[in-house]
Amino acid sequence: MYVNDFETASGVSSSNAASIRQAVIDAINKTQRFELATSDMESALSQEIERRSTEAAMHDAATRNEILMSAGCKYVMSGNIIKCSVESTRLDDGSLSYSCVMSYSITVAEVATSTTVATQKFDSNDGIFSGALSSATSPEGAIANAVKRIEKDIEGFIIEYFPLDGIVIPMDYEVKKDKIISCYINLGSSQGIKTGDIFAILAPKVVIGQVTYNEIGRLKVDAVVSEAISLCKVTKGHKDLFSAIENFASLDEASQSQQPIKIKAVAKTDILGEMDKLGL
Repeated sequence: MYVNDFETASGVSSSNAASIRQAVIDAINKTQRFELATSDMESALSQEIERRSTEAAMHDAATRNEILMSAGCKYVMSGNIIKCSVESTRLDDGSLSYSCVMSYSITVAEVATSTTVATQKFDSNDGIFSGALSSATSPEGAIANAVKRIEKDIEGFIIEYFPLDGIVIPMDYEVKKDKIISCYINLGSSQGIKTGDIFAILAPKVVIGQVTYNEIGRLKVDAVVSEAISLCKVTKGHKDLFSAIENFASLDEASQSQQPIKIKAVAKTDILGEMDKLGL
């Protein structure tokens, strides 16, 4: 993925704009889902642009995409920093509390087709506790707190628009009293899996000859074992997963290949995030 320079609205300082863009890049890197443009790739792009005689080449969509494809880029990300300002509130004790109002959007397009595959706007004021989370005793601290939230923004964005899924490996699981305590999944370091990642468990059900899936529980990655295997703790749906594995074991080989127990990545949500979802 190649990350363009972000567009910046008037009133947003260049230093704050740079901090926001870098935080987005760092957050994408942390997901380990994409290989971003390396210094070598950026150098190759620059040389190609120079060869074509003008920087304007990168502003021409067709030419830019041709260059990016030759450099091995599948996606290109663009951003727009809409607002980044600091507000102050005088507290009862006479001191000032500062909060950052930040708004930005990101868009990802497929290089080969120029088709937009993901776009979302993020606002630091989303959520009833956002002000408390970003408040600080200085303007710089308030901006830093808002920038920290970008990691969760991007994690949720990647999971929503570039879903990662796999299957539960129906062997070598830990059982206690008809409850699955831990199990393995067929995803590992090659897919960017990290300790603490969370997955929904999806069990198959045949309805009028069609296989449908319903969520029955959750897994949390306890250890990344290899490039294609991770050990997970079951955090929800212990009995339902046990039943699903038993049902899977009773199927013939052809049916097993058509009805695996699937998993799908979900974003990590803290307590405040859950309360936001409930409208509390």
